[in-house]
Amino acid sequence: FGSSSVMRLLVEVALAGVAGKTIFEVGKNLGGIEERDTWPDSRTLWEQYIATDKRRYGRPFVVRGFAKNWPAFKSFADDKEMAQRWGNEMYDIVETEIKETRKAPQHEMTISKFLSNYEEKGWYSVATIPKAMQAEVPLPPHFHCGNFDRRMHGAVLWQSRGGTKSVIHNDGQDAVNCQMDGSKHWAIWHPKYAKKIQSRKFGWVDASRDKDFKEAYGQFGGRIDVDSVDLERFPGWDELEWYELWMNPGDCLFNPSAWYHTVHGEPGRSQSVLLWWYRQDNFNATDCEVTHAWPPGVTLADCTWDYSPGENEQATKCGPSTSKRDEL
Repeated sequence: FGSSSVMRLLVEVALAGVAGKTIFEVGKNLGGIEERDTWPDSRTLWEQYIATDKRRYGRPFVVRGFAKNWPAFKSFADDKEMAQRWGNEMYDIVETEIKETRKAPQHEMTISKFLSNYEEKGWYSVATIPKAMQAEVPLPPHFHCGNFDRRMHGAVLWQSRGGTKSVIHNDGQDAVNCQMDGSKHWAIWHPKYAKKIQSRKFGWVDASRDKDFKEAYGQFGGRIDVDSVDLERFPGWDELEWYELWMNPGDCLFNPSAWYHTVHGEPGRSQSVLLWWYRQDNFNATDCEVTHAWPPGVTLADCTWDYSPGENEQATKCGPSTSKRDEL
């Protein structure tokens, strides 16, 4: 070896020695979350996966292959078909980064424009599903009653060329997340760690108050590089217990509000459908007693959306309704 080659090798070895571990290599991996054979009804979801303790932290679960019989599983699978059927519809939010920082510009564009460019330019749709496309997605059965459909917030289509990496964050809404194409790797932390995770010692930021993140939005683990966690600055991450989840095509996750997570997409076309709703105060058993069974074919298009505390608090609803139910 020449002197320059030796020097280059020494630099590479030194850099490898200081490189941090990925977020999937730190902490205490508890293994997978619960796997169910079927999607639960309203009462089961409330009693077994939401009202599980005094703080109603709830617990996540996954149903493998649940979305494989959805019309969207086929119609969303081909970009050419999507462009032909819905190319003139609009995506309201398209991000311009694959590894999330929450600082990159966001754009609005037609679906045709997105589909023609997302692979080359690394665009990432996090857009509201247009009404015409919502008809391809059946409504999960727990929305049938119990007031689950009274605070519907949003239905989102996530699509990218793969290789995406989210920041560590949590959501204020309960969610159903269904993987339509590609695979994603999740790390999930219990809300019992809220005081730790949402602290400077864990790299948490509030973009509205942090001058280093004035171009970003929200609260998240902004100082944590999920590819190389700096355990010298943020050693606490190596002490936390976490759950690991792989999502494959057709799999659907119930992700309770407040659970922390980061999601990494494998290379290749990736697509998922996300349903967000704000949790009702209590389970309305009477609603389930008076609500007749929905006819087959109720979809996201049969819902009203955009409930948001403090902004739009008009009750939403899904599916056929009766005057008796609306009086509850």
